[in-house]
Amino acid sequence: MQSLFNELTFSNGVKAKNKFLLAPLTNMQSPDSGKLSEDEFHWLVKRAEGGFGLIMTCAMPVLNSGIGWDGQLCIYDSDQENGHKRLNKSLHDLGSLSIAQIFHAGMRADSRYVSEKVGPSYHQETATKEMSILEVQELKTAFVDCAVRAERCGYHGVEIHAAHGYLIGQFLSKDTNKRSDKYGGSLENRTRILFEILEEIGQETNEDFLIGVRLSPERFGLDISEMIILYKNLCQKTNIHFIDLSLWDSFKLLDSAAYKGKSLLKIFSEIKRKGKKLTVAGKIFSYEDIEILEKNKVDFFCLGRAAILDHQFPKRLKEMGYNFDAYSAPVSRNHLSSEGLSEKFIDYMSTWKNFVEKNNDL
Repeated sequence: MQSLFNELTFSNGVKAKNKFLLAPLTNMQSPDSGKLSEDEFHWLVKRAEGGFGLIMTCAMPVLNSGIGWDGQLCIYDSDQENGHKRLNKSLHDLGSLSIAQIFHAGMRADSRYVSEKVGPSYHQETATKEMSILEVQELKTAFVDCAVRAERCGYHGVEIHAAHGYLIGQFLSKDTNKRSDKYGGSLENRTRILFEILEEIGQETNEDFLIGVRLSPERFGLDISEMIILYKNLCQKTNIHFIDLSLWDSFKLLDSAAYKGKSLLKIFSEIKRKGKKLTVAGKIFSYEDIEILEKNKVDFFCLGRAAILDHQFPKRLKEMGYNFDAYSAPVSRNHLSSEGLSEKFIDYMSTWKNFVEKNNDL
């Protein structure tokens, strides 16, 4: 167990005090033009107080055309910088590394805030128009500019959100990318935008700035075989520092014909990474879950629901050792409030099946 609390050292020498990462979680708590609210500040800082060695923000759009939901924290405008600087000072004072996750919602953008949805290709159902080459270039520039802004605001690194069917993921998928230019067609072409963004961020930020990528191996029109190739290429052909796999279920056995009965986790964790660190997310609730991941060569651990339920998960685990008893859902609204969630965040969590107790105040 002690190994969980040893320093995590990335290939550029940056160190985290332990191997616990707060997952990038949608929370809808910053409704003022994307500026960091007191509620979101409190939510994030409380996890640092609870012992998380790495804190990641929710997905933040790199352009206002990429806003995905109500109350989303943003980083595309200089007016939003002060909140990020304040947040990072507090996180750093508590000894936590901070990572900014950046994305664009693409065809999944919220039409209440986005006048015209854009994507790799025309999509009738979502009223999405195909991006021109110029717009693709502007998108890449926006990702790089936001990474530079994140570094200026004090973040230790940035994660490119290429998962969950958002814009970069839409480029990766044959289902949503029907382009015939250099950004469509072959897997090499469909992944080109991601590699170009990563390369340019590396050129424009300092060596001690962490760069990571979040991937979904399946769902959202993605093919596992292609995602294995992409993962290998990220490991072998880039200077990034970590890969974040959103597995939904870290312990899942696949039922697809080519991989039937195989562990989704092992397929990826056994691939040589050339110094890149691996974190995974998906149904990680207990020490026993983390122990399995550690035995499967996962370098650090991305906690979502467990971190919502217990802001002191790492601290309590360290203190209690093998007697650690993780909290489990459903829980009361009062419990979530005591864990630093605002009423807006709790309302959102109540849409998750069996997470918030019903009528607990009656």
